[in-house]
This record gives sequence, structure tokens and C-alpha cells, in this order.
Amino acid sequence: MQEKKFIAMLGGGQLGLMFTESAHKMGEKVIVLDPDKDCPAGKIADRFLNTDYLNTNSLNTLIENCDVCTTEFENIPYKTLEILEKKIKVYPNSNALKISQNRILEKNFMQNLKIPTTNFYIINSENDLSEIKNINDWPYIIKTSTFGYDGKGQAVVNNFKELNKAYKNLKSDSFILEKKVNLKMEVSQVACCYPDGIVLLPISENTHINNILHKSKVPAEISINSEEEIHKITTTITKSLNYIGILCVEFFISKSGDIMVNEIAPRTHNSGHYSIEGCSESQFDHQVRILKNLEPKKSSLLKPSVMVNLLGDLWSNKELEKNLIDSDGVFYHLYNKNIPKNGRKMGHFTVINDSLNMANKIADDIFLKLKDEK
Repeated sequence: MQEKKFIAMLGGGQLGLMFTESAHKMGEKVIVLDPDKDCPAGKIADRFLNTDYLNTNSLNTLIENCDVCTTEFENIPYKTLEILEKKIKVYPNSNALKISQNRILEKNFMQNLKIPTTNFYIINSENDLSEIKNINDWPYIIKTSTFGYDGKGQAVVNNFKELNKAYKNLKSDSFILEKKVNLKMEVSQVACCYPDGIVLLPISENTHINNILHKSKVPAEISINSEEEIHKITTTITKSLNYIGILCVEFFISKSGDIMVNEIAPRTHNSGHYSIEGCSESQFDHQVRILKNLEPKKSSLLKPSVMVNLLGDLWSNKELEKNLIDSDGVFYHLYNKNIPKNGRKMGHFTVINDSLNMANKIADDIFLKLKDEK
């Protein structure tokens, strides 16, 4: 029988890239499958399959060469995972992916577990729309039930007229309408779920610009009670999904102190990138360890950390790389993407410092200088 030498990664974006870097550091080989021939992870993978996710030959190649498979984003067809998990281990499982890639299934899942979320309505037809025309606690956010990320496929609506217009403009046949939360902050919890235990990374406090994550600060400035509640909810979710792999749970904390789940991501997460330099074990290291069935390792925060995304807007038709500002405790990661676009994640940097306030100040200063250089 052929020796299975590789780990399979479905998806070749920046999360796949950083996973592959961690795998190589730990002496592992990776096969990446992605339909984009220029995907970042494909450029450093030990083998690269440039096909559709449901290509039979490619899936057979993974089965023949790998005993375990993972994913880097939630919009991989869950049917791909169903095919693979009949033959090899697949983390996360197809059911977790199916739930997390559909906002309606996700909200119903939370409701069944009695986990708090913002108030919501399901809209699958114009009849559903007409039945909620008497809402009086605006504003709400209408979101397509699938394929929305970084603010895509959604709109804030302040009255029924705006809702009706957004319903038509967003061009989908399935939506969820969520009450907009009076936010104090957004935080996220990355959970590293081993077969025999869960390692919770330090909680990050997140700032978004135009619905795209701009900055994550760690540790989050929240109370011990809030931290314990977030840990409890996250653990409940992972156990209910029989989850193995990396899972991120995004939370809203309202100005009145209510903690609600916004959404779950069955993968490593942008808000966990700080862990590469900020923790003793990064989220990507844990992902490799889980897939290789190694013992859980605690992720201790080495120093307060601030991670800032670098979007394509900063490039402005030139190489931003020439303007990166070197300083002690500052670490850059560029994602090997060829074409900068507005809103496209091209890289990130992390600042670590003994003081969270100082790390935050340094991060803000660097970002403003890069913004001014464009």
C-alpha cells in the first residue's frame, strides 16, 4: 500500500498559505486543492491540484495520498467533505461546514442550544417579507443566507422601504434579517479542538472598517465574567458539533453587557493571526497538531499583541513592500497575491509589546504612515 505522506488542504488562500508554512516548519508536507491557479498556498504547497473542489480525479488523488484533510474557508462545498470523509479523516466534518455556511441553519442551531443571538427573521419569499412590515425596532441588517463574508451580501436597513429595496438589490432567494446590536465591542474566540481536549486562545477585541476586520487587540479588555461566559458558550458549540479542528466564534457585546454569538467560522480566523508571534503556539500550529493527532499544547500569550490588516487599498498601483516600516516587535506577513484590490486582504502586521496601549499606538502609527504613503 502507498504511504500517505501528505496533509490535504481544501482552499489555497492566505489561511491555507499560513497553515502550509506551519506544516513545513513542523516537517509535514501539504497538498493544496484550489480552482484559482494563482492562489497563495498553491505557490508553496508540496503538491498543488488546480481544479474544482468536486473534481473526481483530484479527490481521488487526495484519498490516495493523504489520511487527513482540512479546509481553509467555509464556502467549500460540504458535499466535497462528504465524499472525502467516507475514505479519510476530515476536520472539520461536513455537518459543521453545512451549518456554518448557511446563516439560517447557524441561527437555528444557536437557538436550539439556547445560545443568545440578536433577534432575527427568516425571509425566503416576498410573502415572508410582507409579514414583517410592522417591525418597529429598526435598524436591522439584511444578509444573504449563504456566501456572504467581509460585508458582502448584506445591507443596513432603517425602515421597511429600505428593507424592500435591499431585498431586491441583493438578488438572492434566501435571507436573514438581524436586529442591529447597540454595540460596545466585538470579540472573537478561537478554539483549537483536539479529539481529547479544547485549547482556547486568548480572546481578541476586534475593530471593523466597512465590515472588514481592521484590527484585533489581545488581550480583549473585558471582565472575567464575560471571559468565562464566552468560554462556556464556545465549548458548548464545539461539543454540540462534535468538532475537531479550529473553530472561531465571533461575539457581540452590547452596551448593556449582553453577550451574543454573531457567527461561527469552521477554520483558522483573521482575528487569530496575532497568535503567530503573540502566542507560544499559533492557531496554525494547533491546526497541524490536530491533523497529526498530536497532544494538545497550551497557547500562552507571550506579550500583548495588536494585529492590523493590510488591504489592497493601501497599494494604490505601487509596491507597498517598499514602504513597510521596520521596528522592534513588528512582524509583517504578505500573502503572495498578485493583484491588489480595494477591500482585498493582501497581508497583515502584528505588533507585540509589554504594554497593550503601546502596541496599539505603534500599530496605529504604522497604519497611518502606510495610508499616507499611498
